[in-house]
Amino acid sequence: MKRKQHRQRKHLKKRNKQNYKENLAQENDEFQDVLKINQALSTENYSLLREIGREIGFTSDAIRRRVWPFLLHCTDIDQEKVTEGSLDVPHKDEEQVKLDVIRSFNSFPKNIDQDDKKKLQGHLEHVIVHVLRLYPSLYYYQGFHDICSVFILLFDEMYVTMEPVLKQLTILDTIIRLEDLELYEFITEAGVLPYYCLSWVITWCSHDLDDLDKIARLFDLFLSSNPFMVVYFAAAVVLSRRDQVLELPCDTSTIHSFLTKLPKDIDVDSLCQKACELEEKYSVFEIQCQSSIALDQVSAINRFEKDWLPISSLQDLNDTIKDHIIPILQDKVEHKPIELVSTVSNKQHVHQSNSILQKLQQLDKKDAFLYTLLTVGASVSLIVMFMSNSELMREWLMTGV
Repeated sequence: MKRKQHRQRKHLKKRNKQNYKENLAQENDEFQDVLKINQALSTENYSLLREIGREIGFTSDAIRRRVWPFLLHCTDIDQEKVTEGSLDVPHKDEEQVKLDVIRSFNSFPKNIDQDDKKKLQGHLEHVIVHVLRLYPSLYYYQGFHDICSVFILLFDEMYVTMEPVLKQLTILDTIIRLEDLELYEFITEAGVLPYYCLSWVITWCSHDLDDLDKIARLFDLFLSSNPFMVVYFAAAVVLSRRDQVLELPCDTSTIHSFLTKLPKDIDVDSLCQKACELEEKYSVFEIQCQSSIALDQVSAINRFEKDWLPISSLQDLNDTIKDHIIPILQDKVEHKPIELVSTVSNKQHVHQSNSILQKLQQLDKKDAFLYTLLTVGASVSLIVMFMSNSELMREWLMTGV
């Protein structure tokens, strides 16, 4: 009888302990977030994953290794390859790649020895060259190596002008005007152009921050959103610093120098939230109308809801690349700006926006350094999409997941 009671008490104690642990786990926010992510992955719920990536991020690098490939539609090693070129034919931009690779992995990871750095640089050069040779229609731009560096660290192993990015920077100026007229007028009076955030936009802030956790959180947001999200984020950063800006002397060099420096201690989560609020307040189409700056019809920004969001299978991805993306990169599709809707509120600012764009274009022509900054044009995500479809990317995923 005593033995039976002892066994019952022991069993009850064990069950209570298990229930206690389960209750603690259920009450833990991080556990709930991970559970939500796993459920979204198991049910292939892209919408839910994008929502999580935008609102809170994916909490850890281990989870990102599972989620990012899923968002990029590159989790199946048997997917059909869609390529243009050959790995045996060098790309014309490879010399510039070598120069940039030498400067890579200096900010992160921390405390890395020279041997490990050289190995990472070797991987980085291999990846970039692999992508460029498979897709010779693409143009390498300085800053792309920063983006690839983040993918290398987490997974182990374009158009020819700056015009699309200059337009995006002009639209960023419009967001600031609509949100904070006093700040906008102060920056405008000082003669400061939105050129200060160029590196934020073309490298997804990976060139300006040295905290991999913060960079990864931003990639969560950008991979889960329209490619224009990086511009909303840049606007959020500037708006968050309005009090500091307004305290500065109203001159070009002082304000430009201040805005160029992306603070290392930025609150990434709150800025991600603000960027999403800006996107909800000013849709991609509406903000183009408000600024009177029309991006191309074939831009990934304007085609995001049509081409990217509907993708729910590998076949969809390959069909999109073959039928839409490849022709665009091969210039088989005529590039035309979208048709904007004029409103009473934006007519008075048309001249201002056009003036800012013209000044950026003039600056672009004068600055020899910018001739080497060959951007993706439509967006960073376009190149990442091609990376995701490459054989090497799939090999990373096999070793990194």
